[in-house]
Amino acid sequence: MGTKIGYLDKNGHPNVKIKIWGMAEQFAQEFEAMIDTGFTGFLSMPLTAAFPLALTLFGTTSYTLADGSVSPKLLGYGTVELEGEKAQGSIVLEPNSSGLLLGMEFLRGLNKALVLSPKNGVVLTDDPDPDPVAPEVPPPAIDPPNPPPAA
Repeated sequence: MGTKIGYLDKNGHPNVKIKIWGMAEQFAQEFEAMIDTGFTGFLSMPLTAAFPLALTLFGTTSYTLADGSVSPKLLGYGTVELEGEKAQGSIVLEPNSSGLLLGMEFLRGLNKALVLSPKNGVVLTDDPDPDPVAPEVPPPAIDPPNPPPAA
């Protein structure tokens, strides 16, 4: 089992402390971030919090939100450190957000499995099977065609 690295907030959401920086680690700052398994990306953070981190701005993207709406976003590139392990990825810069979200791409980048426990809080452990193979499912049986009726 892994080591406890975070906590469940009052709403039961998993939270961890991370460090983020862009062009050089000298710009690193520590943040609290919620792990959001519904977010497929790497990290989402408020645009204003990103300025002092020297992230590399490199483009835009559009995300389809849970309500089906499409939202254009600025993208930065940076490094996120959690408990001494580092991963680099695309960071969504949110103009109207106050919180940070770590997504599934971040967990995959560190090859981690997320374990939540009301007693132990948030635990990340090495994923024992980072590239699971889907079990083979036999094709459905097909009944042979009926012979044509005799004339």
